[in-house]
Amino acid sequence: MSSALFAAKSHAQLYAKFRPFPPDLLVKSIITYLSKKVPAPFKNAVDIGCGSGQSSFVLSPYFESITGFDVSEAQIKYAQEQHSAPNITYKVSSGNCWSIASASVQLVTFAQSFHWFDSEEAFREVERILIPNGVIAVYGYSIPIPRVDDQTKNAKLKELIEKYLHTEKLGDYWRKENLVVERAYADITLPFQDTCRENFVMEAQSSLSEYLGYLKTWSSFQKLYKEDCQKANNLLQDVKNRFLEILDKTKCQEEICFTLHTDYFMLLGRK
Repeated sequence: MSSALFAAKSHAQLYAKFRPFPPDLLVKSIITYLSKKVPAPFKNAVDIGCGSGQSSFVLSPYFESITGFDVSEAQIKYAQEQHSAPNITYKVSSGNCWSIASASVQLVTFAQSFHWFDSEEAFREVERILIPNGVIAVYGYSIPIPRVDDQTKNAKLKELIEKYLHTEKLGDYWRKENLVVERAYADITLPFQDTCRENFVMEAQSSLSEYLGYLKTWSSFQKLYKEDCQKANNLLQDVKNRFLEILDKTKCQEEICFTLHTDYFMLLGRK
């Protein structure tokens, strides 16, 4: 996993502010799956590729100790500042080697991060640190799409984000690893007998300013921004203008609210 993609302080700041927390239903599903063969209280969880800490923070009510690892020092700094808890430790770690004792962890999670790792190496390390009957949870989400009370407008918004922005304008800036996410982790096979797949839908209220902030967290947008910041800013303004045109709005962006629809997908496996 390359730290260059997420090393910038500005990128980490955007992650901390605009990347979503995993939905409660997803987190509770992980805990339910774990508790079938591992009795509470749960001791140790590890969150790999934790970014700015949202995915580690949601585990804090359930475990005595959580360790979040990320390759980016900037991401870890924001995790420590904004998503800390007494039972969470954040650490910088390169690649697939984590400073965790063997057979000491009840849960390992990868939140929208597994596609950045070498799967064989990651699975070997997961098997090393998990206790018997310990659980791995690999989950991610598709592009959050704005929705309003108009199906015609919804179709146009979906096309704007998925086709125009994601594919036509930023298609050349996505790395091949992102294709794994686009296929909803369908190509990933966990190395355990006891596995399952679960899907969730999260709907939350959002605003245009928040959504534009989220779009800026995309690795493809950040790559374009590093190449030509003016071109990137112009693209974001273009998307905003098209968004306003679809909704027939002229208000300032903070006043425009909508429902954000996000599809989550998760693979669960038991050692």
